[in-house]
Amino acid sequence: MSLNFRKVKVGFVNLILDFLEGQDIAIKYSNNAMDYLKNELDVEVVEYPEPLAKREQAVKAWKKFKAEDVDAVVLFNGTFSTGELTAEIIRNLDLPYALWGIGELSLKTKSFTGSMVGVMAAGTLFKNLNRHFTFIYGPIKDQKTKGNLRVFVNAVRAIAYLKEATIAVIGMRPDGFEISDFDELAIKKLFGTEITKLSLYTFSKLMKQVKEKEIDEDMRVQKKIWEIKDNDLQETRGLSKVYLALKKYVKENNIQSYAPDCWPELRDIDKTPICPANGRMNTEGIMASCECDVDGSLTLMLEHALSGSTPWWADFVNLIEGNNTLLWWHCGNAPYNLSSRKPVIERVFDGLAQTAAMKAGVATVCRMNSISGQYTIHAGVGEVVETEPLLKGSNLSIRMSCGNMEFVESLLQNGIPHHNGLVYGNILPELQGFANLMNIPIIIKE
Repeated sequence: MSLNFRKVKVGFVNLILDFLEGQDIAIKYSNNAMDYLKNELDVEVVEYPEPLAKREQAVKAWKKFKAEDVDAVVLFNGTFSTGELTAEIIRNLDLPYALWGIGELSLKTKSFTGSMVGVMAAGTLFKNLNRHFTFIYGPIKDQKTKGNLRVFVNAVRAIAYLKEATIAVIGMRPDGFEISDFDELAIKKLFGTEITKLSLYTFSKLMKQVKEKEIDEDMRVQKKIWEIKDNDLQETRGLSKVYLALKKYVKENNIQSYAPDCWPELRDIDKTPICPANGRMNTEGIMASCECDVDGSLTLMLEHALSGSTPWWADFVNLIEGNNTLLWWHCGNAPYNLSSRKPVIERVFDGLAQTAAMKAGVATVCRMNSISGQYTIHAGVGEVVETEPLLKGSNLSIRMSCGNMEFVESLLQNGIPHHNGLVYGNILPELQGFANLMNIPIIIKE
């Protein structure tokens, strides 16, 4: 997992009815669950220190969790428990929850322990109190249970990451790119994400402050990352200047993502395209979208937090009948670690950028999209087919599992624009888990 993520903090209670059988087994199962959270998922667990059976204990539990600023709460139903315990906690803490049930613990003695009865009643309480949860079933030794818990933790990580993040908008969106507009207050209300602005004038001043010695040092790095022709070496120094200015600004201002005005000024006028720098920053865990697309920044951050890997921001270009794929492309911004071969620096439009085709593998295509301030997540999964670059710039060819034309038609019918985030791996379960906890509608094409 990227070092850019802090450790998730989760409150944990074992709910019981103290006269029922099975207490010892329930405590063993809850302890095993906490051990897995700590040791395997690297979670900081804030435990209520005893099985919780009375309302006064529930009051102490939520106050403890609130004081320690937990990111989420696990309600482990060791046995049946009465509803006021769950209601007391969830009505006072508006957080993501895992509602965890286990099977009957005393079937051999034919005694009722009732974990799932308590879970079912709790579901009604959650609905009435407008709280959201992930359902987990079974002891942690079961592989499906482990997978569901991992999905929950990844979703909580993403929620916490977005809540504490800052996105920098650099410059202004290109004229005609209405899809890049954003509702700042809607974003703050739903995700908690801060948005700051940096003018191109100020950014240009930052670039001018970069020293030639710093550029010399970075050129050695660029030569390791990319294939650069000798006659392009001098102009490539401008790519170092943009990258170094960005890196300094991001570090000094604690920026997790930025949405740059990448053209026309930087590319066409200053002849210093930001595209290769965007790819480098994404590789380093700072999410860079394009054309001031703030929803793009949110999407990349979501993919990054859910997967722990490097996503890429691209345009849907066309259906390629020759190999039955969709072509995703952008003008040289792909993270270099997504190619099996060194990207080549060459002229793309009016400035130097990188040309490369992305490596083979399973990938998820996703966008978190806002229409009139209302967010929807749209996603699908497919198989990346490695090819030679079909266009100058960054290329990825993917065969969607749901069918290529079906996916394109779904994008159109649901108002999803050409900008989407692509990340290797199938993160559809994580996206579903995040959407459920955040109460965001999600459209998944499988």
